[in-house]
Amino acid sequence: MDITVLGLCGQSVFLGTDHFHTPGETVHAETLHMEPGGKGFNQAVAAARLGAQVSFITCVGDDQAGRDCLRFLEGEGILPVAQVSPEAATAYACILTDKAGENRVTVYRGASGLLSPEFIRQNEAVIAGSGLLLLNHEYPAGCNLAALELAEKHGVPVILNPAPAKRMDASLLERFSLVTPNFSEAAVMLGGLRNVEDLPGLFQSHGIRRAVVTLGGGGALVIDGGKMWKVPAKPSTVKDTTGAGDTFTAALAVALLRKKTLLQAVEYAGNAAALSVSQNYVLPGLPTESELKSKFTALPSTEISGKGMYDGLLKRIFAEGDGTAQPD
Repeated sequence: MDITVLGLCGQSVFLGTDHFHTPGETVHAETLHMEPGGKGFNQAVAAARLGAQVSFITCVGDDQAGRDCLRFLEGEGILPVAQVSPEAATAYACILTDKAGENRVTVYRGASGLLSPEFIRQNEAVIAGSGLLLLNHEYPAGCNLAALELAEKHGVPVILNPAPAKRMDASLLERFSLVTPNFSEAAVMLGGLRNVEDLPGLFQSHGIRRAVVTLGGGGALVIDGGKMWKVPAKPSTVKDTTGAGDTFTAALAVALLRKKTLLQAVEYAGNAAALSVSQNYVLPGLPTESELKSKFTALPSTEISGKGMYDGLLKRIFAEGDGTAQPD
C-alpha cells in the first residue's frame, strides 16, 4: 500500500441553514444530505481518488451504518481494516452549513472510541507494508501511539494532522516526519502562539522538523529547516468548506509519496482543497487525479523574513481566515 490512514468512519448528515443558531434559537434546515464520512475516512477517499493505494484502519459498530461505510470504502478501491464492535453504534456527525459556506460540526464518537491498540498491533503487516502512515486525533492516544511505534519499527514516515486540537509534548511531536495543523490547532498544539514570527522557533523547540500550517482562504505556511514560506490559496467559488482540510492533507501525502518537494506538495494540496470547496458536501467535492491535473494552477511560494513581513502576514491571516475556511 502507498498510504495507511488511521481514523474515524461513520455516517454524516448535512443540514443547510440560512445562519447558525444563537442560544435557544431553533433554525430550520433548507437542505438535507447524508453520506459516510469522518476525518480519516475523508482523507482515505481523497488519497485514493488521487491515485494512491490506500488502507484504512478503523472501528465501526455491528450495524447497518458500519456496513455501509465499509462497503463504500471498498467501492473506492480502499482496503478497510476494521474492528467491529457490538458495544456501541457506528460514529455519527451532524454538519450545519450556512449560506456563506461556513460550517459547524458535532460528532458522536460511538464505536470509534473503542478501537484498541491491540487490534492495531494485530495488523502490523498493514502498516509495515505502507509507504506512509497518516494519523489524526480522532482515536484515543494509545491507538496513535501503537501505530506510530509500528511505523518507526518498519521505517515508515508518519504525518500527523493534529485535529481535533490538543496540547502535545515535544517528546512525542519530534517523532513525526511532518505535522499539518491549521493556525488555531498550531496554537493549541504548541501551548500558545502570539505572533507568526514565533512559528519556526516554536516548532523547532518542540522537535518538529517540518510543518505545514493551513490558513484557509489565506493559503498555507510551510516551515522547513527553520525557514518559512507562504503559499497562496487558489481562488475558488466556495460552496462548502467541510472536508477541505482533509483533502489538503491527503493530497499533500500523495504528492510527497511521488517525491515532490514540500513546497510542491503544498501547491498540489492547495489545488485539491480549492476544488473540494467548490462542491456541496464532502464526497462529491473530492477530486480525482485527472480532474486535479486538468484544473491545476501554479501557486508560487514566497519566503518570509523580517518582523515587518510577519506583522503584515498576521493581519492578513486574521482577515482572510485562520484555518476555519479549511476545517477538519
